[in-house]
Amino acid sequence: MKHDPSRREFLALAGSGLFLLFRIERTAAFQEPQQLPGATPYPADFNAYLRIGADGRVTCLSGKVEYGQGIMTSLAQLLAEELDVAYESVDMVMGDTNLCPWDIGTFGSLTTRQFGPALRGAGAEARAVLLQMAAEHLQSPLDRLDVRNGIVSDLTKNKQVSYAQLVEGKSIERHVANVPWKPPSAFRLIGTSPGRKDAEDKITGKAKYTSDMALPGMLYARIVRPPAHGAVMKNIDTSAVGTIGGARVVKDGDLIAVLHERPDLAEKALHLVIADFEQVPSTVDDKTIFDHLLNAAPRPDLVGESGSMAEGERLSTAIAEETYFNGYVAHAPIEPHSAVALIEGDTVTI
Repeated sequence: MKHDPSRREFLALAGSGLFLLFRIERTAAFQEPQQLPGATPYPADFNAYLRIGADGRVTCLSGKVEYGQGIMTSLAQLLAEELDVAYESVDMVMGDTNLCPWDIGTFGSLTTRQFGPALRGAGAEARAVLLQMAAEHLQSPLDRLDVRNGIVSDLTKNKQVSYAQLVEGKSIERHVANVPWKPPSAFRLIGTSPGRKDAEDKITGKAKYTSDMALPGMLYARIVRPPAHGAVMKNIDTSAVGTIGGARVVKDGDLIAVLHERPDLAEKALHLVIADFEQVPSTVDDKTIFDHLLNAAPRPDLVGESGSMAEGERLSTAIAEETYFNGYVAHAPIEPHSAVALIEGDTVTI
């Protein structure tokens, strides 16, 4: 099972195959992606991209990223269902801003309801385009064709043609408007539980986290961090860093970092930096944290309003009012917090 090819691998493969650019029509079967208040809306001509290779494999491009929520699998299911290809033949490329559709981000359990409709629409339109091509190739009417696992068949003539044969390395730019999605009664993949696309790599340890990556000539950075929010740097002495061969200091305003080709020596160099911070006394403790959170919170967005509180109180036989407090918690994933940047000319890959 192959997925998540590198950009270089993808571009090398992209020399042949079928690229389909989809314009999602607003039909009865199309669900408008949900937008968040204040968020930059999806473009009116939101495009989903997929690639059908000459070998029959399908690449699904999504701006969403896999955080362990399973969308590498579920999105492949959605596309395979509407396109009528094997789930195993779908490879995922996710979160690559140079290749994938623009996306607001991955958060809030929004992937299925935001990106899912566009992806299903793309799969349905691609299938319709390929069926037209197959009808011409087989010289058969559309209503006599059936497609399974990327193979289009005319059972009455005992003839068939694959998506890969129809592609033949050529670029096809046909469009078909108002293509309905499959009804649930026709589902073969949606609603099933196939093996997760990332399961084998994660179980065997082959999956690479950012902190596992090492690029040629890469430097490791360790940042001088203030001891508390609001602390102001007064003095900094980095002279001792020079005692470690190959260590470098980077300064950009209040950002101070030490660099080294070895992570252990970068950490050692960090401890040689003498930084003097002036701390602002904190007024937040376990007694004042709730008032602080309320005072610091941004103004709420009003999603909807109806009825009358005053009228409700007037009609009530009893009114109960109480305030409840819960412990302050933070969303703090336990994975290593790291990032890798590769700079090549005017391109930065993070």
